Amino acid sequence: MKLKKIFIYCSILFSFLLNNFSYSFAETSSETVSSAETTVEATSETVSQTTTPQNSDIPQITAESAILIDADTGIVLYEKEPDKKLYPASITKILTSLITIENCKLDEKIKHSHEAIYGIGPGSSHIGMRENEEITIEQALHGILLASANEVCVAVGEHISGNTENFMKMVNERLKKLGAVNTHFSNPHGFHDNNHYTTARDIALIMKEAVKNETFVKIINTYSYTIPPTNIVNEERILHNSNKFINPYNNFYYKYCVGGKTGFTDEAGNTLATYFQKDGISLICVVLKDQGTNTYVDSKALAEYGFKLFEEKELFNKNSYTGIANAVQYFHNKRIDLGKISVIPKDSFKIKVPKTVDENKIKTEISLPADINGPIKIGDTVGAIDIIYSDGKITQSLGKLDLISNTSIDTISEDILQEEENMEIFWEKTIRILIIVGTTVTSIAIIVILVILIKKYKSNKNTFRF
Repeated sequence: MKLKKIFIYCSILFSFLLNNFSYSFAETSSETVSSAETTVEATSETVSQTTTPQNSDIPQITAESAILIDADTGIVLYEKEPDKKLYPASITKILTSLITIENCKLDEKIKHSHEAIYGIGPGSSHIGMRENEEITIEQALHGILLASANEVCVAVGEHISGNTENFMKMVNERLKKLGAVNTHFSNPHGFHDNNHYTTARDIALIMKEAVKNETFVKIINTYSYTIPPTNIVNEERILHNSNKFINPYNNFYYKYCVGGKTGFTDEAGNTLATYFQKDGISLICVVLKDQGTNTYVDSKALAEYGFKLFEEKELFNKNSYTGIANAVQYFHNKRIDLGKISVIPKDSFKIKVPKTVDENKIKTEISLPADINGPIKIGDTVGAIDIIYSDGKITQSLGKLDLISNTSIDTISEDILQEEENMEIFWEKTIRILIIVGTTVTSIAIIVILVILIKKYKSNKNTFRF
């Protein structure tokens, strides 16, 4: 009886423990799912379904708006309210710097006007330039991108366009060309203005264009730079990059960061646009309205997340296409058909792309002339295949493949062609002469016949009948 009671008690205890374990496990799983759902909801479809592995650890960031893109293709890897209009603060200077590089020589000198020194607003970041002080464009760019100098931004704008108003027209026209349709800049530096706004997506487009420029990349990758004495100031100015990712002497240093631009105003909060590279992968990350050094925490988390998303994929196999073209030759502006040639891709196309990229959005555009001038050897490049990614928002070339001839065709000797041409000319002249002679003989015969008929008619008017 006692054994039976003990057995019953053990059974009850075992059931109780089992139920609690199951409940605990279910609760943990539920929290995980709930957390993931909350993240997706809070980030407004944070990451595109076509570019995010289901099992990836999506970062939870504090920035109000953010985006992570592949710098080479523009493919979006992560987004959180990417089209929300916010204030950019000093990341405005990315476009100011790019336009300056494109329109000036690095050794050109600029002079700082009264307006540049005293019209930038209270509390503006600056490097202590003086009225009428001169520096080179190269020095100015380091002042802008490393030390975020507002007065230098005004000076380069005046140097390029005569005044800030005209410069900002140039800036906003460039924004349109870049497709940054939700951005308007009122000044060249980002000091707060209610009509000076942008989005994370637009800043990513601007940064994507900027990092194509070697001078821009070199400067944002510079930690320290010295401006020598000028025409007014006898001391050196030593500038340090405000981007903590570039500073090897602080805890936020990140070896995969190539560079970027920081920003802050009370209204904008902390902003950061960053360019990362690792193992052949290039990323651009933008965070807007973040909190303090969370810009670095968020940006690094997004970069490391992004690097994990990539794998090398074969997007085009060289055996999947064969083309035909005409081989031709021109002699004295005359087209000569040499025959047909077979055309094939030189290689297959492989590239590192997000693991779950929708391959249905990858298309090919074939450029192959109908006529190709000979002589043509096997292996000669005769055309190209452009591999294009298009998702409705962006259309971007991922790369090109050469189309090569798989056939060899020689041209005809010019001596032979000349002989043929001479023979053609001879026969053309001969035929013309024969036609002329024939026409002349016929005309004479007709005339003779007419004369004979007329004579007969006159000699025998009464009896002659036609």
